[in-house]
Amino acid sequence: MQVDCDLFMEQGFLILRDFIPRDKLDAIRASAEIMLERQKEIWRRERKPGDPPGGEWETARQPRVMMELPGIIDEQTANVVEDFWIADATLEVVGQLIPGEPMIHSMMMMCSPPVEDHPGGTGWHRDFSALRTAPLAALQADLIENGPRYTQWNVPLYDDNVLWIVPGSHRRLNTPEEDAALRRSTKEPVPGGIAVELRAGDAAVYSHYLLHWGSNYTTKLRRTLHGGHVTLAEFEDLSFAEGLSRRGRATFERWSGQGKALQEATEAALRAVIAGDAAAYHAGLETLEPGIGEQGKTLFTIFLCKAARQIKILQDPTFEAHDLARSFAGGSHPLTLNWGPGFSKRFTTEEGETLWRRFAVLDAQLQADEDQDDPGFKREHTPYLVNTLPESVNTEAFIASWRS
Repeated sequence: MQVDCDLFMEQGFLILRDFIPRDKLDAIRASAEIMLERQKEIWRRERKPGDPPGGEWETARQPRVMMELPGIIDEQTANVVEDFWIADATLEVVGQLIPGEPMIHSMMMMCSPPVEDHPGGTGWHRDFSALRTAPLAALQADLIENGPRYTQWNVPLYDDNVLWIVPGSHRRLNTPEEDAALRRSTKEPVPGGIAVELRAGDAAVYSHYLLHWGSNYTTKLRRTLHGGHVTLAEFEDLSFAEGLSRRGRATFERWSGQGKALQEATEAALRAVIAGDAAAYHAGLETLEPGIGEQGKTLFTIFLCKAARQIKILQDPTFEAHDLARSFAGGSHPLTLNWGPGFSKRFTTEEGETLWRRFAVLDAQLQADEDQDDPGFKREHTPYLVNTLPESVNTEAFIASWRS
């Protein structure tokens, strides 16, 4: 399947009609209900004190089936993975949009709430965190220079118009008109926003930097596949793939190997920083992404700064850090070179201290004097810059800072 990559880069999304063939749609719908029942059992077991008997199924405004959880995917439900997530057509599309061999980032299914409507849904947002990733301008500059690192999917099994987007917003910051509208309300249409009208089996593939809105979550039947493909991923636990075909298992095993190689490359880049070896650092960035441009190197340097902060947090209980930064340090986020707590154990306490000393200047440059709380972004209330990147921040300036 050929897709218009230029149009994707221009507007930030593509609509692919009848992407799931009609002869496979009913079988995927049946598997979707089996997966949901299995997820409901997990929610029942994990409900908190005071929760209703169904746990999250009854309390969430948009319950999500997480397909990589143990027991969700087996031979009976493998067709959801085989006929969409790793289908030839799907991998052909993302292979044209994303450089290299894209891997799965996550496999989910968004469901309608069973009890009551939730008007306004998520509110308008972009899927990034300045605390975890980088200012939006840095992410967008990398996107324009190197292409997308992640493409997100909404694929409804029943007709769906919940998703709204602002075409072209993935390449720019908010306009004054958008900010004014978002300050009035994040749960109403903004200037230029459009509803994405999808029929059952259609697919929307889009940039997560788009200003978008999961508009109204109603009890109308909704089963929409959601997740993405990415250049950076890890697969530590492949038990979910045991029920797949030989080809399916081999695909995830190959991706698992790619993830391990990316972790090795990340470690090599960080060790070059510890050694103060500029040539080795550049080589490490090239290993992470061959042919990466200058904007991409700057973005990866910011990601590695966050990795150094994570290592410092995990190794030094006295280190002062934002509560959310501590929370992020306890998990993983491969898309930003955060490989989880186990990765930090590759470095001694002394190495972690040296790393942080090298990155501390850059970390300070990425912060403002007061907490940032721009409209249309996740309300983190941290000092990390949300929109703009200081002109002084780039890879060469970071390397030069080692000497001081």
